[in-house]
Amino acid sequence: MISYTNKPIKEEPKWYIFYTCPRAEKVAYKILKDLNYTVFLPIRKTLKIWKNRQRKFIQEPLFPNYIFVNTNTCYLHKITMLPKICYYLSTNGKPSSISEQDIEALKCMVNSQEEITVEINPQIGEKVVIIKGDLTGYEGVLVSCKGKQKFGIQLAGTNLIACIDVTASIINIVKE
Repeated sequence: MISYTNKPIKEEPKWYIFYTCPRAEKVAYKILKDLNYTVFLPIRKTLKIWKNRQRKFIQEPLFPNYIFVNTNTCYLHKITMLPKICYYLSTNGKPSSISEQDIEALKCMVNSQEEITVEINPQIGEKVVIIKGDLTGYEGVLVSCKGKQKFGIQLAGTNLIACIDVTASIINIVKE
């Protein structure tokens, strides 16, 4: 005899990447926060210089048009129905998620005094782990950009990598 039950499937929430409307990341962040979602929007301070030579530090998203939400897969469609959120990123028809460790590394990078850059389609090297400093224990990739070696965290489902400058003495190559 086959029995059917309506027991909900217990699933651990994961960090999913959502694409927002242009320049609407902060509004989407506020909407999701008001609905009690766990949301992460990495912000960096950048110096902007206008035509009249006025200089001002402004806060802008590290990844334009992207926001991270920690939720279960059953809520993904509901979140895409919210204003200012276009869709969630997916790979091969499955939602792309980013690990908790990568989110923590991004938070550490944002909170550190290091300058963070976002590289698009960089030359990716070996997997490395940081052994000294604020990011001790975090794994990422070694990125070569303009002759410099940088430590990077790659976003799943995108070609974007958040990078900071590192010296060879604070990283070890991960052997697989």
